Amino acid sequence: MKTFVLGCGLLAFAGAAFFVGEAGGWDLLATYATPGSDPRGCYHYNIDRCWIVNGGSQPHIYQYYWRTSRIVSSFPAPGGSGAWGIYRTSMDTLYISNNRTSVIYRVTTSGSVVSSYLCPIAGPADIGWDLVSPYLYVAIPNRNLIALVNRTTGSLVGTIAGPGSRPTGCGGYRGLFVTDSATHTVYLDGRPILTGIQTPVGFDDINTIGHDIGTAIFIPDDATDRVYIYDDWVTVVPASLGRVKALFR
Repeated sequence: MKTFVLGCGLLAFAGAAFFVGEAGGWDLLATYATPGSDPRGCYHYNIDRCWIVNGGSQPHIYQYYWRTSRIVSSFPAPGGSGAWGIYRTSMDTLYISNNRTSVIYRVTTSGSVVSSYLCPIAGPADIGWDLVSPYLYVAIPNRNLIALVNRTTGSLVGTIAGPGSRPTGCGGYRGLFVTDSATHTVYLDGRPILTGIQTPVGFDDINTIGHDIGTAIFIPDDATDRVYIYDDWVTVVPASLGRVKALFR
């Protein structure tokens, strides 16, 4: 499970502290420019650092520290033009999808291809991971579907109808998030939670435990070449810590 423990003083929050309760909506926490044009999928391994796909005629995969605009490393995307989704399932393994060729690649973090297979439904966009099983969620824009794919064999496990009309990003630990570039909307379990993003083309999230609990979501926007970070974190006072532990068992 990708869980990020916030330390005191890492981020500043205005206003008084709240007791743990129902999160009160999604707020824009931060936004950053991507290291190249035409962003696609992204994977954040903590709040500051990520892997991100930039498209165009010569797409690259960047390991990026966005607070200082520092590129840690990069390599050409396998398969070239059409690179879209990215997900990391271990410290040294990335899955990268190609919308044009419909191939899903398993690569090292230095860019060496370990294996690959054809996505069982053509035209994969962004990819995410099903927490409780060895599957990938794969957004299929032209079919308005989310495909559930065995990440080892590439076989199709099942499909889920898109909540809008053109899903481009998907995944999530708290439920199934879907971004849709036609409706300009982010959905959670079929319910719209954010709208107005011009061209959302990917999705990632981080769950938090500690002084603040909740979820941060990361939405790359192809129209602005930026990633937008929204959260529904609730600040926790000491009297609520027992409830925090119960929520995250």
